[in-house]
Amino acid sequence: MHRRTFLAAALPAALGAQTGLRNGLSRAIDEMPLVDSHEHLLPERERLELKPDLFLLASHYLNNDMVSAGMPVASPKTWADFEPWWRVSKFTGYGQALRIAIRDLYGVAEISEATLPRINSAIAGANKPGLYRRILKDRMKLDYAVLDDYWHGDPIPPDEFFVLARKMDWFCTASKASDIRRMEEVTGVSIPDVKGLKRAVERRLDQSLQAGLVTIKSTLAYNRPLRFEVVSEADAQRDFDLLMKEPQGQAPRRLSDHIFHHVLQLADAHKLPVQMHTGLQAGNGNTLENSRPILLNNLFGLYPKVLFDLFHLGWPWMDEVAALAKMYANVTADLCWVHIITPTGARRALHELIDTVPLNKILGFGGDYRYIELSYAHAVMARRNIAQVLTEKVERREMTEAEALQAARLILHDNAARIFPRPASKRV
Repeated sequence: MHRRTFLAAALPAALGAQTGLRNGLSRAIDEMPLVDSHEHLLPERERLELKPDLFLLASHYLNNDMVSAGMPVASPKTWADFEPWWRVSKFTGYGQALRIAIRDLYGVAEISEATLPRINSAIAGANKPGLYRRILKDRMKLDYAVLDDYWHGDPIPPDEFFVLARKMDWFCTASKASDIRRMEEVTGVSIPDVKGLKRAVERRLDQSLQAGLVTIKSTLAYNRPLRFEVVSEADAQRDFDLLMKEPQGQAPRRLSDHIFHHVLQLADAHKLPVQMHTGLQAGNGNTLENSRPILLNNLFGLYPKVLFDLFHLGWPWMDEVAALAKMYANVTADLCWVHIITPTGARRALHELIDTVPLNKILGFGGDYRYIELSYAHAVMARRNIAQVLTEKVERREMTEAEALQAARLILHDNAARIFPRPASKRV
């Protein structure tokens, strides 16, 4: 057989084998259970009290892109206000998520003025008891998710689908005497000084543990740089005295640093992981430089027994997260939010993470949404990205198909389940 004839005959067989590999891995990964490292989903009973429609679903994240595009109102309520900005934002990760949710869950292939009544009718019709089980369990194949219910002042045991994350950031952000008085009311602890403030943190943590806390979370990057210096109690007390005398423009840095280190000491004592927001802040506008992952570097050596889960891969500083996770045994790289911030960047980052850090340090999915339709869509995008990356690894002979499936299971389920184990009372 001539070489040209041989190649022509072999090419379809090779392409068929590649297609079979891709389809096989995708199907297997689509069926894997998820442990979701980060959500803001409302309890079902609160969701059912809403009157959801397309514009409500678009209000989480997508509207940020539309404002970035120039939309003059943050929450459009009519198609005329929505459409010009939807037209130019529909291809971002946030836009893709909305399109997937409407297509897969409500059977409408295109979001348009003509289909809007059908979309809204379908969303309203589905908003009834059992919604969460139908979407989270049956469609998304969720084992469970880590829930940050930041809108609840007091820690509340979450629904059956969730385990609890809580923030202690409030105690790091006091800037005036009335903040301290409010902390006293909420915790029932007298706060005459820094020692009292630390006792209040301890009380709040105890309350959260009783509600089922599995991890401490911090979003202080929205308010201040992520560099936390070691500060003496005496210096922190000087800041405390200052804010009690007169309001400060923001939380005094030495007091904030000292209390955050106390939170980490409590995490160490209670063997709790700490989820850190790094990288892009939600919304429009902020000081992005505050959230660089590298600013946390000193903490990893100071608290070697505390596991730090770095959220959002620190995008756009994803290489910093990879380097830190490579250097420190107590740092993990978490792709929550990333698949919808930058679907292409998430694939690129996952390729590099697998090349850079051990597989047991990569957490592949956190929906990071308020509405379950969008968490479902985000999971679809995450599975697609993970399947594509692992298929390419197999095609390059960097791993076998069996190894790729094992990697997917670690990335989508086992790593998060190990780091944020479901409390015994919730285990099935």
